[in-house]
Amino acid sequence: MFKSVFSKYLLVISLVVIFGFLSMTLLQIFLTADALAEEKESLLSENVQNVAGQAERFMFTSVGMDGRPEYMVRKEQLSLLLNGVAEAIDATFVVTDSNGLVLVVSEELYSTPVRQYDSLEAVIPKVKNGYYEVGRLGGVYSTRHYTAAAPLRNQFGEVLGYVFASAPADALSETVKDNIRIYAISVLVALSLCLIVVWWMADRFVRPLRRMAEATRRFAEGDFSVRVKVKGKDEVAELGEALNSMAVSLSSVEMMRRSFIANVSHELKTPMTTIAGFLDGMMDGTIPPEKQAYYMKIVSDEVKRLSRLVHSMLDLSRIDSGELKMNRVRLDLTEVVCSVLVASEQRIEQKRLTITGLEECDRLEVEGDYDLLNQVLYNLVDNAIKFTNEGGSIDLRLQRVDNRAQVVIRNTGAGIPADEMPRIFERFYKSDRSRSLDKNGVGLGLYIVHTVVRLHGGEVAVRSVEGEFTEFSFWVPLK
Repeated sequence: MFKSVFSKYLLVISLVVIFGFLSMTLLQIFLTADALAEEKESLLSENVQNVAGQAERFMFTSVGMDGRPEYMVRKEQLSLLLNGVAEAIDATFVVTDSNGLVLVVSEELYSTPVRQYDSLEAVIPKVKNGYYEVGRLGGVYSTRHYTAAAPLRNQFGEVLGYVFASAPADALSETVKDNIRIYAISVLVALSLCLIVVWWMADRFVRPLRRMAEATRRFAEGDFSVRVKVKGKDEVAELGEALNSMAVSLSSVEMMRRSFIANVSHELKTPMTTIAGFLDGMMDGTIPPEKQAYYMKIVSDEVKRLSRLVHSMLDLSRIDSGELKMNRVRLDLTEVVCSVLVASEQRIEQKRLTITGLEECDRLEVEGDYDLLNQVLYNLVDNAIKFTNEGGSIDLRLQRVDNRAQVVIRNTGAGIPADEMPRIFERFYKSDRSRSLDKNGVGLGLYIVHTVVRLHGGEVAVRSVEGEFTEFSFWVPLK
């Protein structure tokens, strides 16, 4: 039933609000009843003491003919006193002698059966030092009453009798009910307004989540143009910004994926077409036997190119999937540079290139993967040799900068156009100039350089001035 976030949020908040209001209502009822009861007790106790103090004037004792004390009561005057106070505090007053015999009763404001009793003797023992109860006064009343009592003493401290003041508890209950009724109406109005506000807040809270859910469904369908409107700086806004960033990343990844497939298809198609054409020409006799060796050499180069492409793609796959495990060892980076130059010696001599800077290089020991760093240096040196002009120079510098080992490879030549510099490290990217100078490259060398250097915790950069030089540099931590 409550499956959506909106309904769950609305239900929980509504229950919390309702529980809060119910708790407040019950507490208010309890406190109101308790306060009214205390107020009634204080009122009855105070007035019964006052009446007991004044009633002494209207009561006195004398000795009868049988020698027993007789109570003389000025009932009219005492009744006036009792009736005045009783009317003022909405209570019934009863005055008894010291044995509990009822002497005077105030005009009854309520239906009470007091006059049916001649004596309150049963409760007299409880009234010796004052008395208060919520009950039926020993059976005098048929309903619950609040009753306070006090002894009535003469000037010598002798007990002449007792004064009782009673008020029905039902009257107090009616007062409590009236207060509860008013409070309940107020609570219902406030609760209704709160629930409306809660509904509005829940809808406002959930609305961005619905938009995000719709955006993610669009992402799943391949539409990465959707953006979530972000307002404020709370956690929901942060989630919206994260989804927008994810959309940008997914869009970029999708473009890279399509570009990757297109580039791979192109790079595979070209050598395979060349290989198939030359082989068909040799088999059907189009290519004469004396030229077959020349074309077989071209076929061999294209096969090697395919092999390099497949090998590079496997390396990329391992790097992107996180399967590449680096075998970190302590190695001499200067020695690796020298070994790469030795392996490229024949090509350097063919182009009559000058190598400078090695005599001033520091010996730098770093912790890294020997094969991967060797691949980085081979790719950079190979590019330098390819794009250096005939008879030009390559300058290599290795130096310690703070806690880094920095390698700089600078070659003379045509340089790289400024508009192509931002894309130089993208996979399969080849500038127009490099396509004409390097027909065997697949555009993955610099991407592998960038990725491997980043895996080692370093950075790679490029500078170039057209017609003058190109300089690649990278650094990796010494440890």
